[in-house]
Amino acid sequence: MYGAMEPIDPQTAQSRARTFVVLDTREPEAFARGHLAGSGHIPHAELPARRSELPPRDATILVVAEDAKGAALAAATIEAFGYSAVSWLDAPLGALAGGLADRAPAARVWRPAPFLEEVLPLISRPQGTAPGWSALTVNPPLALDLACGAGRDAVFLALHGFEVEGWDHAPEALERARELARHHGVMVRTELRDLERPDLPPPTRPFDLIVCFRFLHRPLFRWMERALAPGGWLVYETYRAGQERFGKPMRAHFLLARGELARAFPTLETIHYEERAPEAGPVSARLLARKPART
Repeated sequence: MYGAMEPIDPQTAQSRARTFVVLDTREPEAFARGHLAGSGHIPHAELPARRSELPPRDATILVVAEDAKGAALAAATIEAFGYSAVSWLDAPLGALAGGLADRAPAARVWRPAPFLEEVLPLISRPQGTAPGWSALTVNPPLALDLACGAGRDAVFLALHGFEVEGWDHAPEALERARELARHHGVMVRTELRDLERPDLPPPTRPFDLIVCFRFLHRPLFRWMERALAPGGWLVYETYRAGQERFGKPMRAHFLLARGELARAFPTLETIHYEERAPEAGPVSARLLARKPART
């Protein structure tokens, strides 16, 4: 793997193309005129505001620009965000074979929560039905992303045909979520909500899917059960005790006990549950559960 901030010549870039996530940091007009097929696109000046659209931090990124100097500057910006495998094209983008040939929309280089990617095929095929939600609801299925942050999971669901609401307490995070949805041509309704208030009102319409990642407020468990439509799904993943060895959260109040998430939703049917503690962290618990359908 190439280390942080290493220049890559065009020949090496071509030979190792499949090992890189290519990020084009030119201005939108230049990108529209032609770019490398499969590349993501975030202009250099927009990187701080759109850092949630970057690939996972373990990705090997190749930054390209109008010239080597521009690529190196953008790579330095990305490295400052905590990325450890960032290289830049030490040549103008046109030096790559096909570097300016593609005019398709930019590729999505960010990822939603991996657990959501894993279980979405199960959610998209209700038991005993053909693919899709037509047997469950006439309208597009309604999903709620609780503590949605910058909106990656919410936008991912919208890209897969869900009508999505994203709730969070941080207005700046909701603004980033709306911007991410706009960049991908989908709609996410955002609501500024204090999710720890004791009198959180019930939803105006029950949700077919609720997802919650990296957020824990135990009084919400009962609310989430009630807010699901019959046959609706819950996808939940957050940190367990032991995570404090690797960083935030540090307080026990924000960490699940062993087995706690498995017992947290007694009215739901558990489809999948696991507790993870890889050597490098994070320490977490994952739950996929479903509310029984009406008979």
